[in-house]
Amino acid sequence: PCSEYQCKSLGQSCEIVNKGTSDEKCIWQDRRDVNPPEIRVREESLLPDYKYNENAIQPPDRGAKVEYEKSKDKCVPAFTPLSFGIDTNEPAKCKIDYERKRNFTEMSFFFGGTASYIENHTQVLNLPGPSATTNATAPIIRNNGEFDLFVRCMDANGNANNAEFVFKFCVDDGPDTTPPIIISTNLLNNMPIAYNTSSMNIEVYVNEPADCKWSKRDQAYKDMDHEMTCARSAFEMNAQMLYKCAGTLTSLENRQKNDFYFRCKDQPNAEEKDRYANEQSYKFTLIGTQPLIIDKVKPNETVKDSTRVVKVTLEAETSAGYKDGQSSCYFSDTGEDDSYILFDITNTENAKHSQDLYLAAGTYKYFIKCIDLGGNADEKTLSFSVESDTQAPNVVRAYHSETSLKIITNEKGDCVYGADSC
Repeated sequence: PCSEYQCKSLGQSCEIVNKGTSDEKCIWQDRRDVNPPEIRVREESLLPDYKYNENAIQPPDRGAKVEYEKSKDKCVPAFTPLSFGIDTNEPAKCKIDYERKRNFTEMSFFFGGTASYIENHTQVLNLPGPSATTNATAPIIRNNGEFDLFVRCMDANGNANNAEFVFKFCVDDGPDTTPPIIISTNLLNNMPIAYNTSSMNIEVYVNEPADCKWSKRDQAYKDMDHEMTCARSAFEMNAQMLYKCAGTLTSLENRQKNDFYFRCKDQPNAEEKDRYANEQSYKFTLIGTQPLIIDKVKPNETVKDSTRVVKVTLEAETSAGYKDGQSSCYFSDTGEDDSYILFDITNTENAKHSQDLYLAAGTYKYFIKCIDLGGNADEKTLSFSVESDTQAPNVVRAYHSETSLKIITNEKGDCVYGADSC
């Protein structure tokens, strides 16, 4: 993070822009700069199978035509999102409009929906068809036509483009006769869940606005019991240009697979005769588990060595849970939630875990916590002492007893002897 003081310390022309946002940054605001931002197309903003044709723009306009490579006429398919973008040579805020306006101020929409001074800008448009209503925050493009969108940018000194940068593209005519496609979910398919979990929130991501339902049985959309709450606006799309439908899966059972089936129906605002639902279900499975158990932990006795710092190996062995005790184990000397450290993974094999520590002499207490992929957890506490003996045994008495030489030392030890050396 760069504070106002830190930013100013870099030079008199350094300023914080986009204060209080995730785009906050320190920039060089050259007071002598009278040039507007330079605009060029941003390749990273395009979706797969799209390209820019910069030769398609006729003078005096600068810009590019957005083309869909899989279409003979290069037009954008109807009922799909369209993404394109620009890069600027300095932090700038940009606007976009359907019509040519006299200046930056008169333009209607902020490019990408943000008024921040940034260098990389991406705009996503929704192509909902001729029945779309006007949206107040970004352009909405109807199907079956050719379109020009005009772009200007302004830097932190207030320098704005006089000429527009133009994006051109055409959109195919519908109708939309394909059902929605469920692309992914926020939970992993076939993932384990914690023991005694009875319900689970889930999000499914669809390639177009739709109504979605789920059921415990594979059946037609109209027969499914549980409805989901779905996003319908282009401005509710996620970073992958997908629409979210959220719901809660219920009646989850332990120690078995829980199968669920999803189907969706497109064009929520269209007449029922024009809507298409999935003929096949999207199958999703959650695996019920059992409690995880830490069977034993070590050491539970005094650990001794002849060095000042003694090597102590913490050990934990787990069972049950998900996949017969396979888990990750952590240790802490305080038991505070944010103090746990993961066992050395190179010393972990399935349900057996170990961690080497190097401790001085003293008494120790450690907290062990193990968690499996389903979220099942168990905890144990172990206590042990460390003794460091750096002194050799001393002979405190030597005497002759009958036929033997007897040696008495001040501690237990092994003794050797010889006529010339030990």
